[in-house]
Amino acid sequence: MSDERRSSPRVAVPSQGACTIRDESGAERAFALTDLSECGARLTCGVAIGAMTRVHVAMRLPGERVGRTDEVGVETIGVVVWSHRVGEDQYDTGVFFPELDEESAALLQAYVLSAA
Repeated sequence: MSDERRSSPRVAVPSQGACTIRDESGAERAFALTDLSECGARLTCGVAIGAMTRVHVAMRLPGERVGRTDEVGVETIGVVVWSHRVGEDQYDTGVFFPELDEESAALLQAYVLSAA
């Protein structure tokens, strides 16, 4: 039996363009999107973010992966589930997306399915 507890599969994300996360204090930071699912993401950034912190997430998805001709932006609210140090000044952070609108949910679903 697998140790996987996620209800949605995650897919690896190749190098992305401008992705940012803004915490409750208004501090905005760039991050690298590591993997993505229909309801969350793992990202790498330069600071630890406390569990249960609400964040605003803005990311760019390649159009060819989501059925569009051009790159498309997805913005949503996320909740940090965990954050672990993986190197000097580098943290992997898991974010759950509890408030996805229909369009964003459809884009994430298309992205995940295109990797299958």
